[in-house]
Amino acid sequence: MRGVPPSPPFVVVSGLAASGKTSVAQPLAQALRLRLISKDAIKEALFEAVGSGGWEWSKTLSRAADAAMVRIAHDLGGAVLDNFWYAETVDELLASLPRPIVEVFCRCAPGVAYERFRRRDRHPGHADDERDADSIRSSFFARADKLPLRVLGPVVEVDTERPVDVASVATRVLEAANRA
Repeated sequence: MRGVPPSPPFVVVSGLAASGKTSVAQPLAQALRLRLISKDAIKEALFEAVGSGGWEWSKTLSRAADAAMVRIAHDLGGAVLDNFWYAETVDELLASLPRPIVEVFCRCAPGVAYERFRRRDRHPGHADDERDADSIRSSFFARADKLPLRVLGPVVEVDTERPVDVASVATRVLEAANRA
């Protein structure tokens, strides 16, 4: 079938916090007929099961959610993975996944992403209220310089400050996966 890679791709949706990753990942998974794996959904299920416990506990559960997300993805053989990925650890974290992997990078100015982050309602287990607002804001600008990741495979960039044509993004992802 033309336009379909030999095996389903793994699509890693990257970008700053509140850059629109989930807003892109959900309809993209549907368009590609792939399962969506959301780290926040896993992490929030863990909060509900074992409780919240502050910023350090949130970071611990974050690592557990990373491991669970990768294990689930590996068993599916292709999926859209929605997460805030760290450039320093993503390659090692996803090393067990077969290729092709296509990165969909949600480009959004750090100031815009930070304002979205401030306004959004998140599970209290994330412990956002324990973090200093100035350090959170500065982390958006520091992290922006490390994105897109560019270590996993082809990158498809999406401007998430404007409406996204998901069908076009899906086509670009399939084309990139075919070239990978």
